[in-house]
Amino acid sequence: MSILKVARLGHPVLRQKCHSIDPKTITGPDIQRLIRDMFQTMGDYNGVGLAAPQVHQPVRLVIAGGQEDEDGRPLFRVLINPEITVLNEKERLGMYEGCLSVPGLRGWVERPDTISVKAYNEKGQKQEFALEGFPAVVLQHECDHLDGILFVDRIEDMTRFAFDEEAARYLDLAGEEDNEEEAEE
Repeated sequence: MSILKVARLGHPVLRQKCHSIDPKTITGPDIQRLIRDMFQTMGDYNGVGLAAPQVHQPVRLVIAGGQEDEDGRPLFRVLINPEITVLNEKERLGMYEGCLSVPGLRGWVERPDTISVKAYNEKGQKQEFALEGFPAVVLQHECDHLDGILFVDRIEDMTRFAFDEEAARYLDLAGEEDNEEEAEE
């Protein structure tokens, strides 16, 4: 396993639309190695999610967290060729998001609160499920990367975009809606 270099804002790989992964190759050594390396990289950077283009691989693969298992341990999903459907556009969740590819900065982003997801898992099995709240925000953030979109593109009020230290000092990181979560994807 390897810790991979994370692409930062400005690198062209972050603005590419990623290629789908052939489902027949998911269980092969190349994709399985990429998944293991992405987990190791995400752990080393203390991320809650990671998309393949962030580690210079323009393919439709993300790891997304934001949930816990029954024992309170972080739960992460590997999603290959994910497709998201917004279930309720009117219900939105806003929070200060951060990104491993935009280190040290955070900005207020509002996203749909409830989504449906179709994807392949790391075993090449099709899966379909719904997410709401923080896990839905994390997954939307990661899937944006697959289409060359960064959270900074979704900030509507640039007065709510700041370096981490200044945001903690001067901005209400819990947000107007008293959200208690901060995203560092």
